[in-house]
Amino acid sequence: MASNPHTGKTPQWLALRFPHLALDQHTRGLDRDGPSVPRGISDQLNGRQCIIDLNPAAESAGIRVGMPLGAALGLAESMQLSARDRRAEHAALKRLASWCYQYSSQVCIDPQRNSLLLEIAASERLFGPAESLAGRIQLKLEQLGYRTAFGIAPTPEAARLAARHGLHIRTPAGIRGRIGALGIDSLYLKSTEIQALQKMGFRTIAEILRLPRKALARRMGPAVSDYLDRLLGQRPDPCKYFRPPDSFSAGIDLPETEHAQGLVFPLNRLVQELCGVLRARDRGIQVLQLRLQLDKGTETLRLTLQQATRSETHLMLLLRERLERLQLPRPVRHVRLQAPHFLPCEAVQASLLKDSGNDSADTGSHVIERLQARLGADSVKGIKGLQDHRPEYSWSLRELDEPASYTAQEGRPVWLLPRPQPCRIDDYRILTGPERIEAGWWDGRDCRRDYFIVRDPNGRTLWAFHEYKPSPGWYLHGLFS
Repeated sequence: MASNPHTGKTPQWLALRFPHLALDQHTRGLDRDGPSVPRGISDQLNGRQCIIDLNPAAESAGIRVGMPLGAALGLAESMQLSARDRRAEHAALKRLASWCYQYSSQVCIDPQRNSLLLEIAASERLFGPAESLAGRIQLKLEQLGYRTAFGIAPTPEAARLAARHGLHIRTPAGIRGRIGALGIDSLYLKSTEIQALQKMGFRTIAEILRLPRKALARRMGPAVSDYLDRLLGQRPDPCKYFRPPDSFSAGIDLPETEHAQGLVFPLNRLVQELCGVLRARDRGIQVLQLRLQLDKGTETLRLTLQQATRSETHLMLLLRERLERLQLPRPVRHVRLQAPHFLPCEAVQASLLKDSGNDSADTGSHVIERLQARLGADSVKGIKGLQDHRPEYSWSLRELDEPASYTAQEGRPVWLLPRPQPCRIDDYRILTGPERIEAGWWDGRDCRRDYFIVRDPNGRTLWAFHEYKPSPGWYLHGLFS
């Protein structure tokens, strides 16, 4: 058994097995603390529809895996059935592999066995002993709505086997002893190969391992011998490592949800999954899309952030703000969270001093994001400058994610009145001026004005102008203070 080239340690493979992945796809949007109804997943077995997975409520009703669909419905007419979706299961494994990337850079997908493999020997310095890390990952996955079983061993094949029986095999030499007493039906071999070995009189794995490899290859072919060599670490077992994408898309099936607040629980799970993927990639997001599949049609909500983030708390706060004012026209059947682009994200350490003031910029951007979430993106805009001498045409609204451009001019107030107000210049004291503005002849809104900075009897500094055309007279146009 070769040691890990990066750490010099014996490899430790963590196998994460998802025995109820098909069912979890349909139930992870439900709070398991709530009332439970019989649920099952059906698939084609031996030419007929049968139950392949079920929840405890269905099991209590007497339904079992492998039972024909008609017999199962005879025991529980109210059972909620869903057809197996292998494509959705494979997509879930890819997302979970991306999520697991925060604990190991060597992650492999095994779709045939609904499992993941992580090499965790190199992660011990960060996350502690292998068993503690495995327990931590299992707990986090449970919070995402996925039930798992895990096993640890020095080889990938031994780890897969260990996951079926909850074993932790620490050394290559311990593989034989720990798995020897297991039945041969525990091995990941073809059913025809298992039956052939049983007909030969073999019952345990130890009995097969005592056979000479050449004799076993003559009887069973090279595939069985090769599998056992990979199981014991006597032959290399190269794994194809998974590379996470720079985007995220995950959905959850829901019962009929008529109120927006009913979306908070499934969205919390999706946001946790998203932020785990972002931590794994050391990335953040600035755009988050929420797609709601209704009984008829879809509705899309979009959140645009001021800066990249991967904070679960902040994203859920914005989503709650948006959901509070959302009126659903029809019940929601499916909710999907999408982050189309990952961006570099600078992690900010929390300060020990509450009044340090380091997060003032973050606080300002968070306030803007909350306003957008509550009032809508069209209600919160930025301002950008335009190249025009006429004050009322020298600015326009912009989207908050659009770059701002300003041309600072001395002697101009920040605040303009919505419309210039007629005034009497005798009521003010002129401080500076005039500044002549004569423009607009090319667009039909030409003007000729002399601007002055003036002060009123109350001490306020104002901006006034004398207009010669198109409407002669004196007007107030802005406020300095």
